[in-house]
Amino acid sequence: MKKIIAIFAFVLFISASVFAESAITGGNMFITGSSSGEEGQNATLTGSNFSAQSYLGGFYSPWYDICGASIYECKLGQTFYVPRQSQITVGGCIGSCYQFVSGTFTINGNTYQNVYYRGYFNFERVPFLIPRIYKRKGSVVFRKPFSLQGRLKVCEINDYNAPCPADKILFDDDIKGHGTLTVRMEVKIFDNLTVSFPYLMQKSFNYQFES
Repeated sequence: MKKIIAIFAFVLFISASVFAESAITGGNMFITGSSSGEEGQNATLTGSNFSAQSYLGGFYSPWYDICGASIYECKLGQTFYVPRQSQITVGGCIGSCYQFVSGTFTINGNTYQNVYYRGYFNFERVPFLIPRIYKRKGSVVFRKPFSLQGRLKVCEINDYNAPCPADKILFDDDIKGHGTLTVRMEVKIFDNLTVSFPYLMQKSFNYQFES
């Protein structure tokens, strides 16, 4: 009987290890969503034993042009979503690859510069309703919870054209996190000879991860 219990416990341990996810317990992503306004290394994910830093946003991102190009998209009473689509491909491709491609990675106290990332991030698309009655100038701030799931693989060398050698893989795991998304908008006024109305224009999207 004791042997059976021990075997059962071992199986549970192995199963938990196989299906475990690395929890994101901290970090921050500060994204402006504009074509030239992002800061370098503006996205950091922190777990219990690792930290990954790279770049998100810009022209080829699902944050680009949210409440930007069309004055009608973010009028009062409209709903906008952040980001525009849920999933983005992380690094590891040939051609126009701009999202979380390379950066600094720390694991178990060891820091590696210029590592390369692969995988994907699946962001929850968070809806924001713009109230119909609002002030006609200044900034507007929205806050809501968000969640993120994905897969992150970290290679010590550039592996875009071939699989990462086994001895160069620093991290390879499912990731999962949550926190608070803060969206900052600026109130603008559209005004011509026939019509005048306020609308919102994007300023920044700030993902703050929490444990």
